[in-house]
Amino acid sequence: MQIEGCVAFVSGANRGVGACFVEKLLEQGARKVYAGARDIRALGSHDPRMVPVELDITNAEHVARAAAFAEDANLLVNNAGINRLEPALAATDPSAAREEMEVNYFGTLNMIRAFAPSLRLSGGAIINVSSILARIALPSMASLCASKAAALRMTEGVRAELAPHGVRVLSILPGAIDTDMSRDFPPPKIPAAEVVQAVFAALREEGDEVYVGTMAQQIAADLAADRRAIQTILAGGV
Repeated sequence: MQIEGCVAFVSGANRGVGACFVEKLLEQGARKVYAGARDIRALGSHDPRMVPVELDITNAEHVARAAAFAEDANLLVNNAGINRLEPALAATDPSAAREEMEVNYFGTLNMIRAFAPSLRLSGGAIINVSSILARIALPSMASLCASKAAALRMTEGVRAELAPHGVRVLSILPGAIDTDMSRDFPPPKIPAAEVVQAVFAALREEGDEVYVGTMAQQIAADLAADRRAIQTILAGGV
């Protein structure tokens, strides 16, 4: 898929990786970029090709309205997500796990279901921005890992359903990214632009899972070699 001339919809577009997606899509010639955010006043670009869309992906009315408004989109970037930084049992906020599941799993599913009809017609692509933590448990943020793992399994199912219609569905699995969400995570962290460029490269090539950065690539390799060993190592960094 070519970025030049595409019409994209990006959720969580007001900061971090989402804002970088909007910027790079416009730089590389996207015809139009719908920028979804809870607070559209926080959107930075003034490019006339950027169309602000008020969006809470856990709100069914918002999602349905966004999909109807952006029915010409042929690239859906599901970037919106939250990390409440909570373990499974010693959580200080018992509602954190449910909130993460509502956004990271159900919210992403809401968006895919709403945009799928138009994407089937255009033969476009869906990008689900996830994390390497979809494949491994980090105890200090176990509920986030669970929500990302659920979203990864869902993505695989959606990919199978949409493949006959020529719609590609990619899982993006980076390590720690240098954004506000990962501000408390120790370095090294990859720049948001590196994630976006990896996605653009993947759209030009084949493959369904994209591991971005040395951390993600190493963990993926370790999982293939000895899943139990790498899980034990990460469990020691509670």
